[in-house]
Amino acid sequence: MYLHIDPTQVPPGLEVCEADDFTAFKVVIDVPEHAWIDPETLAELAGRGGDDEWRRNLAGMLAYAASKGWCDEAGRVRAHIEVTTAAPHQD
Repeated sequence: MYLHIDPTQVPPGLEVCEADDFTAFKVVIDVPEHAWIDPETLAELAGRGGDDEWRRNLAGMLAYAASKGWCDEAGRVRAHIEVTTAAPHQD
């Protein structure tokens, strides 16, 4: 059995696959090169949608991203994916 995580969804998609296979267990993450994030979703997730200064700073970041071609026709901003490896959890 394994958990499949799709980080391209907001919030990330999570699915249990091969649920009847008890011979192995793993987590599978499809890591794309970039993720496309809706600015309104970003503001909602950050909990800062009502903060005018934060919104102005976000607008500046988005304007810069647009000037570099990092926004799509739907208004989403492209974010690079950074993969880190955490230390194993010890009980």
